[in-house]
Amino acid sequence: MSRRRKAREIALQTLYAVELSSSDWEKALEENVSRRHSTGESVEYAEAIIKRVVEDPEKLNSMIEDTLENWDIDRISIIDLLILKIALVELIYFPSTPKSVIINEAIEVAHLFSSKNAGGFVNGVLDKLSRRVRD
Repeated sequence: MSRRRKAREIALQTLYAVELSSSDWEKALEENVSRRHSTGESVEYAEAIIKRVVEDPEKLNSMIEDTLENWDIDRISIIDLLILKIALVELIYFPSTPKSVIINEAIEVAHLFSSKNAGGFVNGVLDKLSRRVRD
């Protein structure tokens, strides 16, 4: 598993823990990193993603909601919404990572952590978002 994939998984699991428990993200990250025995670049990248996600959730929600057609953001599962937010943060704040890599990684993470249909949903939303953010 690549370091960036590991970072995305750490970010997802940490943000999910925060959503469920309303705990502090730093503490949740520390516990997640300890449990996974992670170090180095994976942890740094995960932390950078998490900071951006928790920094302005309304902005991310608004951007995602503006992209949805005939769908309400409240109907999106927590996991799928977090995957979208992580990828959107990467699209906005990490321009050195190609958008195709970000989208493909989000799809793969969705296949691992969400439903069988999540990959297609994530792909469709991120394709539209990426054109708005990167083109």
